Amino acid sequence: MPHSSNTRRDHLRFRYHEAVSYLKGISLRKPEGKVRLVIFGQGRTGSTLLESLLASTGHFRPNGELLNTSRGEVRYPVHYVRGLVRRYPEENLVFHVKVYQLTEDRKHPTDPSVFLKKLSNDGWTILYLRRLNKVKHALSTILAENIGYYHKFKDKDTKTRINLDCNYFATVMEARFRFEEAERKALGKLPHLEVVYEKDLEKAEYHQPTIDGILDYLGMERKPVSTKHRKLNTQTPEELIANYDEFARLLKSRNWMNYLEHQLIR
Repeated sequence: MPHSSNTRRDHLRFRYHEAVSYLKGISLRKPEGKVRLVIFGQGRTGSTLLESLLASTGHFRPNGELLNTSRGEVRYPVHYVRGLVRRYPEENLVFHVKVYQLTEDRKHPTDPSVFLKKLSNDGWTILYLRRLNKVKHALSTILAENIGYYHKFKDKDTKTRINLDCNYFATVMEARFRFEEAERKALGKLPHLEVVYEKDLEKAEYHQPTIDGILDYLGMERKPVSTKHRKLNTQTPEELIANYDEFARLLKSRNWMNYLEHQLIR
């Protein structure tokens, strides 16, 4: 019963904040002169890490996964975001959203291309975040599902070993390709800045230059960055996957083996 009561309170709190955002969007003048960033990318691409780095500069108010449906479905996403801007008129804002949070996760899907275009027209800068290595991307997703958490905040290395369901892995891989295609379609010719996990976020030494580049792009003062986020896993596929031979056969049969050129799964 306590869990049920807490869930109901969380839902009511979410609906209250949603209603406030709609009312603010209607009643208040649109603030000018502030920077707003939307990070557009799939899960396990470093979106939470990127937002935390941006927030650590002191320039931005973080808002996390603003349209995550686990708390409830925002019925009118664009109006909700516009209300957020008016609720915090004196602050630079950043949030991140996944393409499937606008489509597959919703009872009432919204067109991602329309959503992004309206935000772009409202002055939001789009940071498109993607991951090149789809095998590592899929494995990172499955590993997080297996260990029960998606973020780590301590340097202690946690070793694990999983029996990989290769059919499920193939399904996750195909979803990653499908979502990236949907992202490209949604972006179209909209202006955006691309951030690539392997080149810009994977190693700690990449963080400061990456954020410096984003701040330069936005015309903002460079500030030092920090984060509590740590890599979830640093094991090789052979160390991580108990049935590695079966996994390797699948990769060869689908022409995915080239993704394992670099062996660390994060």
